[in-house]
Amino acid sequence: MTTGNQTFANREIMDIKAAARYLGVSRSHLSHILAGKVPGVPAIPYVRAGRRALIRRVVIDRWLLEQEHGVATSMAQ
Repeated sequence: MTTGNQTFANREIMDIKAAARYLGVSRSHLSHILAGKVPGVPAIPYVRAGRRALIRRVVIDRWLLEQEHGVATSMAQ
């Protein structure tokens, strides 16, 4: 992991830019996910601090695991 990646990966709370980099998606796409505008993808829980969206890294990790479990469950059926 590079120094730049360690900076955001070790943060407890991330803004949209850091969270998008963590997930490997664009900020625009993450904004759409947060707003619930991506069909078939549940919104990621976040907190607004003024105009900024703040997302806990553990929430993102849990959300990813839930999506993986949902995919595995639907594939098994």
